[in-house]
Amino acid sequence: MCRWGCTTTNTTYMCKWCGTRYCRECLRGDFLGLMPEPTHCRICNQKRCQGNRIEYVPRSKDEVDPKTQKSKSAAGMRTRSAAASAKSSRSVKSARGKSGKKSGKKKKK
Repeated sequence: MCRWGCTTTNTTYMCKWCGTRYCRECLRGDFLGLMPEPTHCRICNQKRCQGNRIEYVPRSKDEVDPKTQKSKSAAGMRTRSAAASAKSSRSVKSARGKSGKKSGKKKKK
C-alpha cells in the first residue's frame, strides 16, 4: 500500500528534477491534488520527471515468485549446434577478409 492510500505496492517514485515523492498508480504525492499524468510533475511542471523508485523492498534471491517460476524443459537444456557455430565463425572470417586489414601486432623483420 502506498502512503497516500492506494492498494498497490512499490509504485512510489521521486521526481528527478525537484525530488517530490509521488505514487505512479494513484497520482497522489507530497502536494495537494493529483498529478496531470504519471510523467508530468505537479510541483516543478517538468515532463518526463520519473526518477528512481523509492520505498521499494526487493525480494531476496532465495524467495521465488510463482508468476516467474517456469518448469525446466529439454528445450532450455539444449546446446548450440555445430552448424550454427560454424556458420558464425565463417561470417567473422569473411567479414575480416573483405576489409583487407588485419588487426594485431606486426612482425619484426
